[in-house]
Amino acid sequence: MSSSSSHNSFSGSKTNAAEGQNSIDGLSLKKTTSPFILTAYPSNEEKEVKETDIVPDENKVNELDVHKQSTEFSKQESASNDDDTNIQLIPENNMKIVVPALILTLFLAALDNTIVTTALPTIAEDFNDTSSSSWIGSAYVLASNAVLPAVGVFCNILGRKIVLYICIFFFMLGSALCGASQNMIWLIVCRAIQGLGGGGIISLVNIIISDITPLRTRPMYSGILATAWGAALVAGPIIGGAICQRTTWRWIFFINLPSGGIATALIVVFLHLLPCERTSFKKFLKTFDFIGLVCVITGIVLILLGISLGASSGKWRRANILCYLIIGGCLFVFAFIYDTFTKRNAVLPPPFFKNRSSAALLACSSFFYLNYMLFAYYVPQYFQRIRGDNPIMSGVHTIPCAAVLCFFCTTVGMVLRKLGRYLPLIYVGYISCVAGMGAMICVNATTSMSKVMGLTTIFMFGSGFLFLPPLIAMQATFPPAMTSMATATLMFIRTMGGSIGITVGEVIFNERVTQSFDGNTTYAQLSYKQVERLPQELQIRVKNTYASAFRVIWIFCTVVMAIGFASIFFIKSRPLISNAQSVPAKKKGDSDEKPAEKV
Repeated sequence: MSSSSSHNSFSGSKTNAAEGQNSIDGLSLKKTTSPFILTAYPSNEEKEVKETDIVPDENKVNELDVHKQSTEFSKQESASNDDDTNIQLIPENNMKIVVPALILTLFLAALDNTIVTTALPTIAEDFNDTSSSSWIGSAYVLASNAVLPAVGVFCNILGRKIVLYICIFFFMLGSALCGASQNMIWLIVCRAIQGLGGGGIISLVNIIISDITPLRTRPMYSGILATAWGAALVAGPIIGGAICQRTTWRWIFFINLPSGGIATALIVVFLHLLPCERTSFKKFLKTFDFIGLVCVITGIVLILLGISLGASSGKWRRANILCYLIIGGCLFVFAFIYDTFTKRNAVLPPPFFKNRSSAALLACSSFFYLNYMLFAYYVPQYFQRIRGDNPIMSGVHTIPCAAVLCFFCTTVGMVLRKLGRYLPLIYVGYISCVAGMGAMICVNATTSMSKVMGLTTIFMFGSGFLFLPPLIAMQATFPPAMTSMATATLMFIRTMGGSIGITVGEVIFNERVTQSFDGNTTYAQLSYKQVERLPQELQIRVKNTYASAFRVIWIFCTVVMAIGFASIFFIKSRPLISNAQSVPAKKKGDSDEKPAEKV
């Protein structure tokens, strides 16, 4: 199909209805008869023109070359700076239905990160297997991390909705199988299946929000997603503990089925996306980075596997643990080097690591999330192991943290929309988090409950500023066509930091407690019930040792947050300016995405 084109020059409200090449206030725009997203750059009179057309003519489908596009963008970035204007067509959606459905899907996927933490003793007792219980949580995190590098690539190949449906299917299937599991190995394997879907859902929901909202108003919706994410992580232990005490632990997983089913139905019916570029299976084989994907996933799994085994056994010099760490590290380094030189669509796109601002954003997001996951994991443990709280009361004592986090995640989204600048908010967040972590170093076994709860809210206040702004900053640094890859890369690096943080925290805690009891690892594994049954003198010693171990964790967190704060100085500030137009929702019988090119 072809369309007639004409060239016209106009100013103010003067327009020409003919489709073709338009020049608006010095900007060259390419238009087609199909819905599209396009990025506007200064015209030929000022500098080289760069045009991005997501949906090409039906007779000619051009391959999206991320490397070439990002290189051209980087060359223009230093000259154009904040004068670049993104013009983005937005599909019409019923946001009152679509956004809650996406939020519910994200909430369920995020909830499963922490919902099992308070249920682990019950599950281990039910299966009579305490040695493998830690893998119930690790399997989900490992699988979630492993799938993140591929999400952005598959989105550009298959389309957002298809990949989202696949991820939801794996998440729901894994949830059903986890609830029906009959032994520990069955449960761990199914948690990995669930994690594959959950990791993809978390990344895709953020990508889709960037597709259906313009850059300037996006922070408001992304702030709501960040609120749901943070609330899910904090609420997980509360919900898990309540379910275990009121009914069977299997409902921790079965609860995803009705909730996820409702959210999926709403997404299928009401979510509309712009047509996206599709490629044939032949082109997929030629352009997809299979080597990079396999090396990245295998490397991550081996590294985290080695750290987890080392932390649980305390024997870091074992041959198998050293092999996991060394081989995993080598594979990850090889994948990064390979992706630097490959002509395929890299799983870890080099432009995101070569660009100073995006590299700094990846670093500060990773350091923050490492601290956040440690905080979310060990504060409830402080309440249980030292203060003697049961799982429900431990969750109740974290409610102020959750309230502060949710309030400021939402507020920051609105402030970011009005302010149009993300860098000041990142500074506020990091300064508050460093102060909050530093204050936690003063907490011991006898610190009053009110003081502990007050100090924890300082860190959560800062966290409310660090979920959303780095993501928006990452999306603003690159053209709209690279949004999915930029989002997936940031989510992957951030989540990997959180996974490493939990494992490092486990190492610090176990090592500290074991050393205090002359190499006896038993005391590091005691539950709150077992601690309360100890003789009074030994109980006091154990609690003081736990408090000392927590203090070392908070010192580690403070140092890491300080390093992350230093990375902020390398972030380039860009205004959130975006011109957007709405595209009518698809008519009955239309498809959201173009069919694959015939071979």
